[in-house]
Amino acid sequence: MSYWNAFARKYPGIPVLRLEGGSIFNFGVAEGPVVNRWMLEGTAKSGLDAVNLTAWDLPVWQELGDLAASGLIPREQLALPIVSANLVARAANFPRVERYLIKEYSFGGKAVRVGITGVLADPDERISKRDFGFTEPQAAARQVVEELKPRTDYRILLTDTDIGKAISLSIGVPGFHMIVVGHNYHSLLDAQQIGDSLLVVPLNEGRAIGEVRLTLGGSTTPVPAEARAIPLDRTVPDDPVLGQLVRTAQADLETFRRK
Repeated sequence: MSYWNAFARKYPGIPVLRLEGGSIFNFGVAEGPVVNRWMLEGTAKSGLDAVNLTAWDLPVWQELGDLAASGLIPREQLALPIVSANLVARAANFPRVERYLIKEYSFGGKAVRVGITGVLADPDERISKRDFGFTEPQAAARQVVEELKPRTDYRILLTDTDIGKAISLSIGVPGFHMIVVGHNYHSLLDAQQIGDSLLVVPLNEGRAIGEVRLTLGGSTTPVPAEARAIPLDRTVPDDPVLGQLVRTAQADLETFRRK
């Protein structure tokens, strides 16, 4: 957040999209419920433009939705811009999921419309057919990109598939200008241009911001882009509000572990 705020101060006329690749929660461990409530609050306060829905996060979103319905956590924290083109929630109290979002910006008096969507993978077939409707990722991506083409100038796909399947997506489903691959990678992978799609892989666990600077509004194909990773080390100070939230969360977690 402090980096985003610094960028906005230095480049006040440049719009920024804040995208989250998903798998933000801690699932299947004793401290998970403590960690996840703080993760939800921090995510809600981060001003994100889109949050990708992943299979890993599904059970936690269900639990958080039930907690909000019972009044145990603030309902407004679940009002996040969650996107998925291939999953429909049937479970009661599940947070709202958008098929896609469209953001509009102005460059020199010219409007540029950016479409953002996501597809999740379920290679082990763990998604409950009772609670969710699931469509094969490539088929869903093909359908949604056709819906977005007449309504947008630039299209972004968020996915938790691995890099190989993401390459297959970019080849098999032309029309996405950028594909963000949030597949739990621990090491830095360079951005790749595959056809018209720029494949970008964020670094795991928030250790770096994956930044892509785009030149929109022109007729060049592919869209000119510069991608880099910005390490979130001690040279990047904590945001005052979210930094305090992190410290409070860490103290809460230590108290839980001692008990």
